[in-house]
Amino acid sequence: MQFATKIVWILLLGLALPVFGLEIVSLPKNVTVSQALYINCLQRTQTQQLLKTYLMIGLHSSYQHPKQTLKVAIPEYDARFKALDSFFRARIKDTEHIAYLDESVALWKKSKALLEAPPSKESGQKLYRNFKKLVKLLGKSKVLAKKSFKAVGMTGGLCRDPLYITNLYLLKLLKTDMPEYDLHMKEAIAHFSKNIKKLKAYEGSTDEINMHIANAEDAFQFFTFMYEHKVTIPTLISKKADNIFLEIRTIKSLYGKMLK
Repeated sequence: MQFATKIVWILLLGLALPVFGLEIVSLPKNVTVSQALYINCLQRTQTQQLLKTYLMIGLHSSYQHPKQTLKVAIPEYDARFKALDSFFRARIKDTEHIAYLDESVALWKKSKALLEAPPSKESGQKLYRNFKKLVKLLGKSKVLAKKSFKAVGMTGGLCRDPLYITNLYLLKLLKTDMPEYDLHMKEAIAHFSKNIKKLKAYEGSTDEINMHIANAEDAFQFFTFMYEHKVTIPTLISKKADNIFLEIRTIKSLYGKMLK
């Protein structure tokens, strides 16, 4: 009875979550390095949102109109990707980090072609691997970051962890062969828990930020519950990931305003 009550509560909570689309914010004119790094952090996270949207198409979901959403998001993401790449190339001088930029451009080009093709189990798995690598490559631009960017960078990982977990769930629902499914799932859960503790201990946080941190931490318990009880409901999982993303994005925005 207790388990059934929890499931009903989670379902009702999930259905009450806000609905929002995949918003690709373009690079503004006269952008500063800190602002560009902030947007780049969001760009890294949105690789996972692109994948989630792609996988929802593969599962024939109508949640947030994934076909229309992806059709609009791909060229917008591509345009911003190129703008940020040009911005960083003008400021990064060492050959090692230029090579990272070159590799990220090549990997995005391959991934873009997969996103534009009809979804398949094989392509979904390739995109999952590609985007995990792309997140790391794009993160190399933080070589330009100042110490004050630390908290913003940390929130990027917190944004992505629920999306990593969601995409693992969706890939499994697509019957994709995922031999390391449990390993990846446990890693993402542990990484989120570790980073949320760091963020809670960060002395630069305001009361407003701490409130959103607590909300995100509470919402994340949903994923551990779903994983432990092997509950797989695609739309609910996707909505919950969106909800956590909104909380962390708000935290990121508040830290961003504090950047000098």
